[in-house]
Amino acid sequence: MSFSVAMLSVHTSPLDIPGRTKDAGGMNVYIRELARELGHRQITVDIFTRRTNEHTPRIVQLSPYVRVISIKAGPPGPVHKNDLYQYLPVFTRQIDEFRRSEAVEYDVLHSHYWLSGIAGIQLAERWDIPHVTMFHTIARLKQMANPNEPELPLRLAMEQHLMKHADRIIATTVDERTQILRYCGATASQVEVIPCGVDLKLFVPQNKQQAREKPQPVLLFVGRLDPFKGADLLLHAAAMMEENAQIVIVGGDPQGDKELEQLKQLTQDLDISRRVHFLGARPQPELPAIYSAADVTVVPSYHESFGLVAVESLACGTPVVATSAGGLTTVVRQGETGYLVPRCAGFFATRLDMLLRDPDLLEQMRMAARPSVLKFSWGSVADQVSGVLREDD
Repeated sequence: MSFSVAMLSVHTSPLDIPGRTKDAGGMNVYIRELARELGHRQITVDIFTRRTNEHTPRIVQLSPYVRVISIKAGPPGPVHKNDLYQYLPVFTRQIDEFRRSEAVEYDVLHSHYWLSGIAGIQLAERWDIPHVTMFHTIARLKQMANPNEPELPLRLAMEQHLMKHADRIIATTVDERTQILRYCGATASQVEVIPCGVDLKLFVPQNKQQAREKPQPVLLFVGRLDPFKGADLLLHAAAMMEENAQIVIVGGDPQGDKELEQLKQLTQDLDISRRVHFLGARPQPELPAIYSAADVTVVPSYHESFGLVAVESLACGTPVVATSAGGLTTVVRQGETGYLVPRCAGFFATRLDMLLRDPDLLEQMRMAARPSVLKFSWGSVADQVSGVLREDD
C-alpha cells in the first residue's frame, strides 16, 4: 500500500551544504538522509522548502521516491529566518496549489523547525491529515543555555502554539523529551524519542597520517559559524593550551561571511593565527578524511539537541571534547569516547592538553569511538520515524 509524506523545511534546503550559511547545518543532513531512507522503503516524500535562488529548479529529484520542491515565497534571495514568518501564508498557499496541480494526496505531514511547524498546522488542518513535528532547536531551551542572547518573542509564542497543536513531536534524546515536557507545555503522549543518525558507510575511520599534512596534533571544529556553536571558545582555549596544536575550522563561506572575519580577527588578537586553518564549509563526502586527520573534535556549543558533529566524528574514530549540555551528554561517553566539560575555555584547554599528552588514552578512546555510535544508523532512524508517521495516519 502506497504511503506519501509532505515534509516541510521552510528556512533551509536539504540541498544546501551544511555549515556554509548560518541556516545550513545538521538539520539539512537530517532531512536529506531521513527522506532518502524513507524512499528506500518505498515511501514517497515531497520536501517543500523556500526558494532562495531564482536559478534553483522548482523540482529536484533526490531519489526515485524523493523530491525537493522549491516554493516562491518572499524575495528570491536569502532572508533572515526571523523575518520569514510574514511569508508563511504565501508559502502554505503555494504548497496547496502545487498539491492540487499535481493531484497528490499526502497521508501525513512532517515539519522541521518552528517556522515549518506553523505552516504545517495550517496545511494539516486543510488536508485533514496528521502532523508530526520536530523542532531541532527550541527557543526556550536555547535561551536557558545562553541568557545573553534573547530569543524572538514571536518564536517563543509560536513554539508554545505548535506544542499544543502538533499530533506528535519527535525529540532526539530522553533529556530533550524531559525538557519539552517540563518547560514547553507538551503532553507525554505527544513526544516520541528517536535519535538522529549518521551515514556509517560514509563516516568511517581513515589513515590518520595519510589524511593530514603536518605531524603536529590537530583539533577540529565542524559546524555553522554561529556564535551559539562556540568556535570562538575553541580559539580562546587554544590560546591557553600548553600543547602546540593546529586548529582546523570547517564551516562558513569565505565570500563575505561576517562571523568568519570576526574569528580570523580573534586569531590575530590571541596571537594564534599561524596555527588556525579556516577551510570553509565542506560537502559531506569530504568530511570523513577531515575528521580522521584530527586528534580530537571539539564541540563547544552552548547547547545541542543531539550533536550530529559529535556522532560523525566518533564514527570516524576521533574522540570528542564537548560542552556538557543537551544531547551531547547522550552521545559522548565521559572518559570513554571523550570528555564533557563546563562551557569555559579553561576547562576545554585543560582536557585537551591532557588528552594530547596521553597517546595511550587517546588510542583507547579512538578504539571505543566507532562502536559507541553504531546504533545511530539512518536505517534504524528511518524505521522508527516511519513507525510514528504511519501510526498517526
